[in-house]
Amino acid sequence: MLVVVLSIVAPAWNAAKAQTTPQGPGLAAKYPGDRGIEKDPNVILHDDFERGDLKQWDEIKGPAAVTADAPHSGSKCAAMPMHRGKDDGAHLVKWFLPGADTVYVRFYVKFSTDYQYAHHFVTLLGGPPNDKWKPFGKAGLKPDGTYFTVGMEPWFAWGKNPPPGEVNLYSYYPAMEIDPKMNKYWGNEFFPSGPEKGVAAGPNRVIPPLGKWQCWEFMIQCNSTPEKSDGAQAMWVDGKRIGYYPGIRWRTSNDIKVFAIWMLHYGYDSSDPTRGQTKNEQTVWFDDIVVSKSYVGPMKG
Repeated sequence: MLVVVLSIVAPAWNAAKAQTTPQGPGLAAKYPGDRGIEKDPNVILHDDFERGDLKQWDEIKGPAAVTADAPHSGSKCAAMPMHRGKDDGAHLVKWFLPGADTVYVRFYVKFSTDYQYAHHFVTLLGGPPNDKWKPFGKAGLKPDGTYFTVGMEPWFAWGKNPPPGEVNLYSYYPAMEIDPKMNKYWGNEFFPSGPEKGVAAGPNRVIPPLGKWQCWEFMIQCNSTPEKSDGAQAMWVDGKRIGYYPGIRWRTSNDIKVFAIWMLHYGYDSSDPTRGQTKNEQTVWFDDIVVSKSYVGPMKG
């Protein structure tokens, strides 16, 4: 596994903020094994799947199931397989309306040993409190300030990266750049380490291992007022900050907040150019998910 973390080099106006962006032990350090973490006032959702069901989730689609197949901790985890021709993967959605201005999600993920590439992955979504579906189904469109999305994903970079691809943030926001070849607003990708977007398959790339659990975390911090571009996003792998991206204007009203987590394994899309790079069957497992208003960090113990 190649994990390279470089110091964040930021312009003077955000240098202090970049240096204080947390990494290493976080909220989870106070709760060994995550025991009792759900009672912390900052925690919005905790699911370690030990109850043996998916009842905490508002929507379940595809072959998502609780399994005892080598969990990260405890005796259970969630499996999301993909079967070409039968399904495109699976997902779990949890809304936490009216939402929050800053949200972190930490989860443990494991890719099957024969995994190739995915189409899209775990996503945080923001929108108005009266329309929970606002940010869904907006692929190819530029957000108008009433919704936004950020996914933490592995990207194959058109075959330049080994499976499952390099970790990046895939973001929809009002100032995003258009795809000049297709005249569409596909999610803009942010690669390690920031504050600029970086490049695919660059020297700082982070490639997850196959067949092993890894701790992923990312966050959205909304802009403080509608006219300011002082929002941010960041991502961590195994407690190491691998990307920090400030200066983002996510919303045009402070009523727009981060309000949903989408545990998504979108393994195959028949219309996407990546379709030739995915296997007929591949599986992702998730465990020890925490959604919080503050940095979580890896599980202690």
